[in-house]
Amino acid sequence: MKTTLTFYKNSNTGGLVMKQHFSEISFESPDYFYDKNRKSIDIPDLTGFVEISEKKFNRESKRNGTS
Repeated sequence: MKTTLTFYKNSNTGGLVMKQHFSEISFESPDYFYDKNRKSIDIPDLTGFVEISEKKFNRESKRNGTS
């Protein structure tokens, strides 16, 4: 099993979303989405979001008052 994390930022609102995807498994698994506080959320509309690095995601999370 392989886990891939992808980080997104909304260029208009500054919202942050993290996507977790599992691969190399014998069954189909949905992608899981988390907000900047690492709390699970429903599948968001990713319109306006751009992919960013983990380093930038962590920096933006701290800037917005979260750890």
